[in-house]
Amino acid sequence: MLTGGAAGRKPVYRRPRNQEWLLAVLPAFPVALLVLRLWWAGRQDTQTLLLLVQHVSPLGMLSVVLLTTVWVVPVVVLAGRVLGLLYRVSTGRSSWLVRIADRLPDWVVVLAALVAMLGWQLRFLPALALLALSAAGLTVRDRHPARGTLVHAVCVVVPIMAAVLVYVAMSPAIAMAWAERDVPTFILLAVPPGIAPLLTGPVPRLSAGLIAHGAAIALAVLLPLVAGVVVLRVPILPLSAMEFTVPAAPEADRPAGREVVVGYVIVNDEQMTSVLERSGAVRFFGNDLLVSRVLCPEPGDVPRSRVHLHHWYVEQSMISWLAPDPLKVAPDPRCEGRPPAAP
Repeated sequence: MLTGGAAGRKPVYRRPRNQEWLLAVLPAFPVALLVLRLWWAGRQDTQTLLLLVQHVSPLGMLSVVLLTTVWVVPVVVLAGRVLGLLYRVSTGRSSWLVRIADRLPDWVVVLAALVAMLGWQLRFLPALALLALSAAGLTVRDRHPARGTLVHAVCVVVPIMAAVLVYVAMSPAIAMAWAERDVPTFILLAVPPGIAPLLTGPVPRLSAGLIAHGAAIALAVLLPLVAGVVVLRVPILPLSAMEFTVPAAPEADRPAGREVVVGYVIVNDEQMTSVLERSGAVRFFGNDLLVSRVLCPEPGDVPRSRVHLHHWYVEQSMISWLAPDPLKVAPDPRCEGRPPAAP
């Protein structure tokens, strides 16, 4: 591509940028997360990894990974729009961040905000309000710079009113976080609404590049790491407890009995059942020894915070708070590795 210059200056040839590699990398990222999860589940053993790859359903694993990392998409969309517009409003120049922001349609940004509102934890919703207000204010300031009344309303009045509403709505949780000395939760709930009016306008021209590009590079480095850590904790197969008959072994002075194995069933054919224990070991049992099998609930994460808003805990998303509670059933001793009591 030839670009003209001043009179008497030789035209400069600029090679068009090839960005097709990004389209090839994006589908490979979930696949890499799947392989990493299976490798981690097998305790870094290559043979266990090959066994899991052979029998674990890729569609099921991909569904779990996508549901677990759905929060990443709103972060990328909202941060891309905000940082790109912040750089252009502050400097009046273009960059790769600005091009990303221009390629994000408004409906995609709105949809990302709605998905985040349903999927993000309560403690991150004030940060979501900050990103949404910043995106709206910077968009109006970028597209309609001459309409001072509109810019003032969207960039100043609306963020201040929204901050007041958020503080009123979140005041019980903020007070509880302060009383519990839960500093990270207090910062996440109390700080973002207050700084929202400051992020709807330009920043100093000299620091705009450092702020916008530095934040974008930090997100590009941290998001895959955080997503990888989250994926390493998701279940790969249903957790089951199986009760097997243990034959007597006179040479080892072991009488016949029963054993309960808690783990993930890899494959169950006509003759053999292979089980991946939670320790990472793989065991094989003959189906003629199987006495009973029960599906066990996956142990949930231990809550780290007791802060809640009308019984909506800060580590819960809106969709999990609105969803009906799971059915309460009596704990099965087999899920704890103990055989059931004799009738």
